[in-house]
Amino acid sequence: MNGKGSAPRPIPNRETYESNFDAIFGKKEKEPKGKAQMMRDMRERRKKEGLFEMSVWVTSEQEKQVLELLSK
Repeated sequence: MNGKGSAPRPIPNRETYESNFDAIFGKKEKEPKGKAQMMRDMRERRKKEGLFEMSVWVTSEQEKQVLELLSK
């Protein structure tokens, strides 16, 4: 009884075994990113580019002035 269970079982059809193994245990398709993850990635990318988000309260007249400045 020496070596019981130490030798692998013979595989009759190696190609079928390998293709089935990959189908079961292979890499899974990546699920699409959720909205929250996409937003985190976008903020991180913009931060690396040196951009930052700015939010301010303005009057309608100030808004027109700001939009005029940004359009130049």
